[in-house]
Amino acid sequence: MGIITFSDLVQDNGFRTFVERQLIERTGDSQYLFPNAFPPLYRYRSLSSYAVDDIINGNITTTRIGEFNDLFDGALHRYGTKEERQRAAEDEWSELERHMSAAHLPVGILKRDEYINSCMRSFRVDSKIKFRELDYLGTYVSCFSTERASILMWSHYAKYNTGICIEYDFNSLASNSLLRKSIFPVVYTQNPIDLRDLLADNGQSVYTYPLDAAVLCAALNKFDVWHYENEWRLVLVPYFDLNAPTYYSEKYPEAPSSISLGYHFLKPFFYHDSNNTHEIANAEGQIKNVKRLLKYAKTAGISISIMVPFIGNYKLKPLNVSIDSLLLLITRYFQNDKPQNIRFYYMIHDKLMELAEGETQNA
Repeated sequence: MGIITFSDLVQDNGFRTFVERQLIERTGDSQYLFPNAFPPLYRYRSLSSYAVDDIINGNITTTRIGEFNDLFDGALHRYGTKEERQRAAEDEWSELERHMSAAHLPVGILKRDEYINSCMRSFRVDSKIKFRELDYLGTYVSCFSTERASILMWSHYAKYNTGICIEYDFNSLASNSLLRKSIFPVVYTQNPIDLRDLLADNGQSVYTYPLDAAVLCAALNKFDVWHYENEWRLVLVPYFDLNAPTYYSEKYPEAPSSISLGYHFLKPFFYHDSNNTHEIANAEGQIKNVKRLLKYAKTAGISISIMVPFIGNYKLKPLNVSIDSLLLLITRYFQNDKPQNIRFYYMIHDKLMELAEGETQNA
């Protein structure tokens, strides 16, 4: 039998059942389940050339978990309190004493207090290493949400409403595909789940693959303050390499179901300083980028909408708009892909809203 990889395990029903049970028991969330079917899942992104390339090339890009904005994301808390570290050090000393006595070696050559203090120092270092072990192990994650109208996520992850939200239907994938088997809902807790028994299970007394189980448990556990994201995660471990790249791409064989454009997606088409050649070049590139996305969406049959605010509510709603109409508006106001001065932004944006609202009324 060859080496069993993390990818093999996430497709194994026994492993999945074990990890699912661990998350239920360790978090106390009896409603938590691994999916057989998926809700529509949405990914918020800035409208960058990388995002457009991923859509056109059929990729889902994942990021090393240590790069995320949450310091505790994917963290493994091996030793919690000073008292726990003290007990662990004393246990090591007792074990060492037994071995030395069995070998008829003089225990007095070691000083108990010095040994325990040395262990305490090493545990602190080891604890820091374990805290970031998922990053060291090359754990990659792509984040999705069940919500496409989250004001906070449009602000945080879609570059202040200038980005996009991409809808994926993972139910369309083969039931045994790695991609489908690697997507899980996040479980939110007030404190990190305790995984020390799995991390210390060198003899595999708890489970045959304790480290892999701990990795998946930690990757799917987040602080409850993030609960509003309603997050699902694609979790991959393609490398065991400290020098692994920041990003890793996995093929997604279907076109996205829909793409929502942020309310201010036109804003990067404008410049503030006509003498700033770098700003103007970036704006020109963004115009070309969005046109490239829209042309691909038309070819692939992807529906396009614009997320707009409800008047009188703190809510967003999608307005469907035809791709041809959008391309015509962009061509009209940004001839030859040339950006406009920012003072014209709201005039052109009003035309965009008139277009979207008119098409919605006529639908």
